[in-house]
Amino acid sequence: MWWLTVDRSIPVFDAGVRLHQAIIVYEYLRSASVGSALTTTTPYPPLSYLIGALGISIGGIGIDPPIVAENLVFVSLLALGCYNVGRLAVDSRVGLLAVVFALGSPLAIAQFHVFMTDAPEMAMVAVAVWLILEAERFSRIWVSALAGVAVGLGLLSKEPFAFFVAGVLLVTMVRGGWRCWRGLLAFAIPVLVIALPWYIVEFSQLHEVAQGVSTNQTASLGAGIAPYRWSIANLVWYPSNILNTQLYLPLFGFATVGAVWMLVGLVRRSPISPLSWELMFGAIVGWVGITQTFPHDPRYCMPLLVYLAVIGSGWIGGLPGSWRLLATVALVAVALANTLATSFGFGKALSVKSPSFLSSALSAPEALTVYSNAGFLVAAPHRDGDVLGLLRALRHDGVSDVQWANLGPHEPQPGFTADFSEAGLKTLAVIAKLGFFEGGLSSGELTKRDATLGHGPLTVDSAPPCVTMSDGTGVWVRLGNPDAAGTEDYCPYRHPAFY
Repeated sequence: MWWLTVDRSIPVFDAGVRLHQAIIVYEYLRSASVGSALTTTTPYPPLSYLIGALGISIGGIGIDPPIVAENLVFVSLLALGCYNVGRLAVDSRVGLLAVVFALGSPLAIAQFHVFMTDAPEMAMVAVAVWLILEAERFSRIWVSALAGVAVGLGLLSKEPFAFFVAGVLLVTMVRGGWRCWRGLLAFAIPVLVIALPWYIVEFSQLHEVAQGVSTNQTASLGAGIAPYRWSIANLVWYPSNILNTQLYLPLFGFATVGAVWMLVGLVRRSPISPLSWELMFGAIVGWVGITQTFPHDPRYCMPLLVYLAVIGSGWIGGLPGSWRLLATVALVAVALANTLATSFGFGKALSVKSPSFLSSALSAPEALTVYSNAGFLVAAPHRDGDVLGLLRALRHDGVSDVQWANLGPHEPQPGFTADFSEAGLKTLAVIAKLGFFEGGLSSGELTKRDATLGHGPLTVDSAPPCVTMSDGTGVWVRLGNPDAAGTEDYCPYRHPAFY
């Protein structure tokens, strides 16, 4: 809540697109067009957008309401799922530590500051895994039905959700779940009723998407995003990103110790937890599944967090008293440090050099992140560059439509910069109740009710910008034809005045 009240940044590309879609879903629901609301978000399912629309219906159209709603629902579900999986796997103390681990993940912290679909998928995986385990191999019929509801809703969060519960379901069936046909039926019916209709309606588009993600598009995307499927680089792509983006080295170390501890127990046929097989297979199947899809992105493995959190804290419960206390304090300290870095921007980046045999033989990164305040998509709030306030002021001065030009001096691709995202600008225009042109009008057709926003670096010769961004660039405004002779920059904050 504090972060949202302080941050003034433009939603970066993906976050801007998702936020805009949540507003569209809200508008459809308000006009009772339920079918359109459920299908307008394709290729992604609608669950996250429905929660965002609920927030908008309570708090109004803006950046904050859908993000607040997403946090209230999915942070709670993530904590609930991690706690109960840890409780069932070891005990309630480990369940609490699993929550600390999960909420201390730098990637989870950052993703809950923006409106995206990956964090909700992660939360639904945590809840679904808990309820599947709680059903005791489908012997508890009502719990099995609740697990089916969780899986059905999870499939409506994001399609790869299935990868991350498949391993747990497989082990559950092999270990006797197939015998409890009543519980299995109670599980399957809610899954089909909740999720199947959407997948049937969207089958043709989803089929095209499935063909795309199953094809290794390295030639067009670049080896850094989509390595060749059967290369070592591809196999270690997600573990490397879990280390350097999702967890950082300290939490990754906790998870590694726990994984080794659990594997040794399984090899010796003395498992440290009655659910060791479910947890290990759940993590492995999820990793294999997401590794075989393209392109890759650090966010796509976020649903593995419930396994990492429980495995990474489960071994602490087996330590003797003083060592258990020391490990607990260390885990809490790491989670607190990650929170201070990602949410508040404290400190500086700290990394260590990767061992040469890892970086060369296994295509691992050359540096291992120990601590960082960089975040992924967002980190500490940006206090400068209130473009939404600028757009609202323009509307107050009679502007009805906006367009943008010069979308940044160092754009990696058209329409996107870290601080000046076209998708984010469109969303801000909608929030400010302004129309926006997408290249359909020539400069000569623009009137004084049309504003053009320009963005670029500050130079000695440049006019004072109306807004200065946190990266040191500026935003200028012109009314009407921005290229006409005598056209001046305009800023509504100067009473208003041309300069």
